Amino acid sequence: MTYTVSDIAELFRHHLVLSIDDETADALLRQLVSEIAGMATTPLWRRAEWVFCDRCGTSIDTIPIHPDGHHHWDDGDFHRVDCWGKLG
Repeated sequence: MTYTVSDIAELFRHHLVLSIDDETADALLRQLVSEIAGMATTPLWRRAEWVFCDRCGTSIDTIPIHPDGHHHWDDGDFHRVDCWGKLG
C-alpha cells in the first residue's frame, strides 16, 4: 500500500501530537524533523544566487539555469529565455 505525504503527516499528528502532552510532542517532532532532514539528497537550505537578464533586467534564481551555461553569451552576458530570441 502506498501512502501520500498527507497520509504520513496525519499519522504523525495522531501519534506524536494528539496522543501525548505538548512538551513531549514538540521534542519528538524536533527529533523527527532532524532525522528527515538527514535524508535529503541535496542541502535543504542554500544561499540564494541570482543573475539579471542583460536585456530586460529581470532577476532569475540560478537553480533553473542549465549548468552548461545556456543563455550566456561568450562575453558573459546573460539573457532569459523570452529575451534570447529577441537579440539581434
